[in-house]
Amino acid sequence: MTTHDDFDAKYHRFARPLEKAIIITTLVFLLLLVASEIMLQFEPLRSFLIETVRLEGVNRSL
Repeated sequence: MTTHDDFDAKYHRFARPLEKAIIITTLVFLLLLVASEIMLQFEPLRSFLIETVRLEGVNRSL
């Protein structure tokens, strides 16, 4: 093996798990975003989580 081949092998050994971790992290955050948006659609939960709704008395049922 030449030094170029050594570098490529080391890079691929390093990059594969890192790439996999980035993809998994992105998917987890995407799922959390979707879950939080779904939770905010329910009025009792929304008024509990969002302080502005409580303080301003915003009525979403119009």
